[in-house]
Amino acid sequence: MTPTTAPVTFGQLSVIRDLELSAPDEQSDGNLTAVYALPTGTTAAEAEAAWSALVERHEALRTVYDRSPAEPLQIVHPFRPVRLARVELPDGRAEAAEALAADMAEREIQVESEHSWRAVIATHAGEPRHLVCVLHHLAVDAAACALLEKEFRTLVAGGSLGPGPVPQPVQLALAQRARERQRRRTVEYWLKAWEGFAEEDRQAGDTSLRVRAALYSEVAMAAAVRISERLGISVQSVVLGASALALFRLKGRERATFALVAGNRTDPRWDTLVSSMNQLAPMTVAADRGTRPEAVLRAVYQSGLERLLHGSYSLDELREQLTAAGHPNPDPLLFGCYFNFLGDIAEPPEPGSPLLDGVEWAASAWQGSPGFNLRAATGPGLHLSLTASRNYLPPDLAGLYLVTVEAVLAGLADSAPNTLDEIDHAPLRRVDQYPETAE
Repeated sequence: MTPTTAPVTFGQLSVIRDLELSAPDEQSDGNLTAVYALPTGTTAAEAEAAWSALVERHEALRTVYDRSPAEPLQIVHPFRPVRLARVELPDGRAEAAEALAADMAEREIQVESEHSWRAVIATHAGEPRHLVCVLHHLAVDAAACALLEKEFRTLVAGGSLGPGPVPQPVQLALAQRARERQRRRTVEYWLKAWEGFAEEDRQAGDTSLRVRAALYSEVAMAAAVRISERLGISVQSVVLGASALALFRLKGRERATFALVAGNRTDPRWDTLVSSMNQLAPMTVAADRGTRPEAVLRAVYQSGLERLLHGSYSLDELREQLTAAGHPNPDPLLFGCYFNFLGDIAEPPEPGSPLLDGVEWAASAWQGSPGFNLRAATGPGLHLSLTASRNYLPPDLAGLYLVTVEAVLAGLADSAPNTLDEIDHAPLRRVDQYPETAE
């Protein structure tokens, strides 16, 4: 069989253009990690066979990309059985496997010449314990990662995935290009919406050190749900609105532009597609100090829903049209403030985790963009993960920011303040100082 060549999807195109904006030493920033614990008694051959079945099932795991033409191409190779290396770890804990995944992710995946993943079977005392994977963002987004994990666990447990073909990126790419009227209307929507952005939140080559912190809060989750039910809006918009109000408070601002990460999986045909469908849907949140907080949250919900519904577009077409219209900031990728709602995937922290009553710090990193990246996941609690540049939000404010979001949610749930000034921003938990070891 010969490889299949087709245009890339809109999501793949966005990732490719983002890679072009990144420096040579930032090309590995598109790597995502996954660690799957293997059931006791699973053999290496069984784990290898399960992963091999997924590579056969999902073309994104057999695809390379030609970035040389003006319109990049995806090239799907025929399936060949997978052989995975074994890596012996000093212990069988998940932390050891996660450390291995982080090390593997440091090396760039050459998407033009190799498939967009690498995987090994991690063993301890010769016994297979984990499948450790690195997957490029061209092949997966958060939804695709969750799907792969579910399918792998089914296969390695001896189950089956059912008959029938699954949707593939080539099918999506061709369908997107066939809907010419929809493509034109989406670009026209953004041409009208492409104004009023906060200049501070446009990406401007901020390469300062990124500080990384996380918070998990069942109090914040319960508060977000109560606010959502009271106002009749989504939990996602409640969390985004509270995040904006906390940012206004700490930075003394009245407006901010968030590049929402659109999942673009509203069409059930693509629910089980393994690919990257993420694109940016920018939206400005504005509120002066006399604004009613509930009005801000409702406006965030209405505007955010509209933006996300227009989140699938050809980045190249939009940039061309914005340039022709004379917009001063025509690049659809150059935003420095991201908000990514990951969905209902948050898990309670392990006993003894600093997330139980404080903020957890991670090792800092040098990155080119964005300067502020807030990821939110829901579950029994709300999990917030923040990566912020020193220029955008200094380390002493990064942890304070996360607990301020928690406080804003709790304050809005317990009362209905008339103005932003009346919101109680007092932290509900301790805020540890940024550790020097994170440098």
